[in-house]
Amino acid sequence: MESLLNLGPKSTKWLAEISVHSRQDLEEMGIVPAYCLLKAQGYPASLNLLYALYGALHDMPWNKVPPDVKQALQADVESFRFG
Repeated sequence: MESLLNLGPKSTKWLAEISVHSRQDLEEMGIVPAYCLLKAQGYPASLNLLYALYGALHDMPWNKVPPDVKQALQADVESFRFG
């Protein structure tokens, strides 16, 4: 997992604890659900992690995610409901 862009040891550990061990796991769970699950379980995940997850799947540094994509991700987080 650490081989994915933007994801270091801490975020990789957090993701492993919610059963995201690979790019495929992240793709299957989805960026927003993974981020929301981390938040729901008490991890101090910032919006930068949300952008990092997006960047990891799109081979893009987290700080290069376009503003409109960031806004869309934030809106998706705000409207996300489990199950």
